[in-house]
Order: sequence, then structure tokens, then C-alpha cells
Amino acid sequence: MADGVSSAVIAAAGSASRMWPASKVFPKELFPLGRFPSLAYVVAELVDAGIHDIVIIVRDDNAASVQTLLDPRVAPPESIRDVPAARRFHEVLEACRFTFIPQSGPYGNGTPLLNGFEAARADACIFAFADDLILGENVSRGLIDTHARTKAPVLSAQAVPESQMSKFGIIDTVQRDGAMYVAKFVEKPKPADTASRLASVGRYLVTRELVEILSSTQLGRGGELWLSDAFLELMARGRDIAVYPIVNGQWFTVGTPEGYRASLLAAMRLERLVWGEFVNAAR
Repeated sequence: MADGVSSAVIAAAGSASRMWPASKVFPKELFPLGRFPSLAYVVAELVDAGIHDIVIIVRDDNAASVQTLLDPRVAPPESIRDVPAARRFHEVLEACRFTFIPQSGPYGNGTPLLNGFEAARADACIFAFADDLILGENVSRGLIDTHARTKAPVLSAQAVPESQMSKFGIIDTVQRDGAMYVAKFVEKPKPADTASRLASVGRYLVTRELVEILSSTQLGRGGELWLSDAFLELMARGRDIAVYPIVNGQWFTVGTPEGYRASLLAAMRLERLVWGEFVNAAR
């Protein structure tokens, strides 16, 4: 795999308060999207990008369910063993080496990365959220290829409507040497604050330097540990952050009722495309 990136950390320990009461008993990363939950889509994306060492950050109350889903020793029922989707899912799991780590530390989207980075045993890895889907394009492969060219951490980004800007971190970019880099990062801006519509979404390629900065980052707004604060500090130190713009895919989240509905409809449209055939990147 390009530049030696062959591991990932997946955050699968969110509380899913916006999906209550379903989330009282069912982890949001396992909400079904047809026959496959969002976590399965994330794992399949990583495997297709050449990632085989995957660290999953879990909670005490979802660890058993997550591990059962990802256990290749649990074979498909005999009646569907030859169905392409079931066969592909089983092959995806057999291609992986999973490590499960309970989340600990302050609340915030940077904490799972701190929990899992050393277990990934790499100087750079993919960081993903189990409830974020990017369907129609392998964004992890794009992040890895961009890092191989730039040697920098990489954000994935997608253009969003003006009405949605206040929900995201918005990136102003600059082109240099055939690559796109972050010029400015504005957290949840008003439309007048920036001309850009590129929003940072839930896939990253992170480096050891970034994680070291994150480990000493103070808690930010809401008393949470924010990954974006580490990216801002990295830029303040004069380091580049590259951007991979999503062109053919679409970002979805299962963490809200409206997001889950959109994710379900999109996943069911694309289920055969994602799961019908399988080419093992390790072969």
C-alpha cells in the first residue's frame, strides 16, 4: 500500500443521544442499513483501500455486539453461504486483524484517536467514525494516495449547501504542486464568514506529529477534546494539511434521525454495488 499506510482507527463509542430511545439498546454504529450496519460499510471501504490492521474504539455496553459482528468465526448461515453479499462480508472480515480498545478520557472526537493510535502501530493511519458513511467513492484510498504525494495529514472534504454550513468545519483551500491544501479552517461559520463551501467530513489521514499535538491539546468548546483544534495548532506551526475533495461519493451519517433515513435509502440503493462483488486487495 502506498507510503506504508495499512492501518486504521475507527471510533465506535458514541452515545447517539440524538437517536434515543433506539440507542438505549442498540449502538448507532450497528443500526441496520438493509442487511449491513454502517460499521460494516466502513470496514469494507478500508479493506478495499488496502487497510488490514483495524483498531476499533468501543464502549463497555457495545463491545460485545461490535466484536460479534466482526468475528469471522461466526460464519453465514448455510442457506445464504453462497449469496455474494454474505460471501463478500465474510471475506472482508477474514482480511482484517482487529484490535478492540475501550474508550477512556474526556468527551470529544479526538479521544478515540488518542486511545487507538499506538495500537495501530504506524506513523500514519486512517481515522474514521463508525457512524459516517461515504458511499459511491473509496475516500480512504483517496486519502492514502494524497498522503503519498504530499507527506502531510489529509482531510476529506465535500461541498455542502450554504444552508448547511453552520453544521460543519468549512475549509478554504489553496492549490500547490498539483495538490489541494488547507488555507483556513472556520468552525461552523455563517455564509458571510467564508466563500468556501467545502466541509470537513468524517475521514482523516492522521500522522504521528498530529496525534502528539492532540495529546497536549487543551479541552475546547463544551469541555471536549476536538480533533480540529489539533489541526489548527499544526497549521500554526507552519505544517501543511492536505485536502482530498470527494467528487463521486456522498457523505452520510446515521447519528441523527434525518441522517439515518438518508443513509438507509442510499445504502439500500447501493447495497449490491458495495457488497455484490469482492476483490480482495491482499491478493
